Amino acid sequence: MKKNVLFALIAALAAPLAAHAEGAYIGGNVGRAEQKADFDGFSLKDHNTAYKVYGGYNFTQNFGIEGGVADLREAEKSESGLRVASKARTAYVAATGTLPLNEQFALIGKVGAAYSHVKVSASALGLSDSGSDNHASPYASVGAAFVLNKNVSFVAEYEYFGKIAKDGDAHIKANLVSAGVRYTF
Repeated sequence: MKKNVLFALIAALAAPLAAHAEGAYIGGNVGRAEQKADFDGFSLKDHNTAYKVYGGYNFTQNFGIEGGVADLREAEKSESGLRVASKARTAYVAATGTLPLNEQFALIGKVGAAYSHVKVSASALGLSDSGSDNHASPYASVGAAFVLNKNVSFVAEYEYFGKIAKDGDAHIKANLVSAGVRYTF
């Protein structure tokens, strides 16, 4: 009887450590995306609600790989009859690093590459034009995780997608601040 109680106590205390261990995971985040654009003297900076889904695999407690897709939604600016809008989606793959601080908290960092598809539209004086761009850029992220149990963690992170579109001197940069849930198998 004492052995069973001792075993159950050790298992209960070790369960949170398993969440920082090896294995596959999936997750989803909701947050606020920011797009900053410069178009030949016209600048655009807008925030919108964004979403991302991702999956990964931790090879060790500290290192892994992750891939995901983020919908950064639409950024828009209207001024003096001119309307410019940018709609962005991006996919990324990154090496991950996890630094457990204790049984429940960990710091997370990611470095990799993002591939973005951006649709840009502009209209003024009854005329309109649109175009799209696909662009690869460096990707980086920092964040933290709170382990609820061996399968479920809550995460918060800041992600920088770099220049998601570029045409000559014109470019668009994007980042995402989000929170979500991660499920480890």
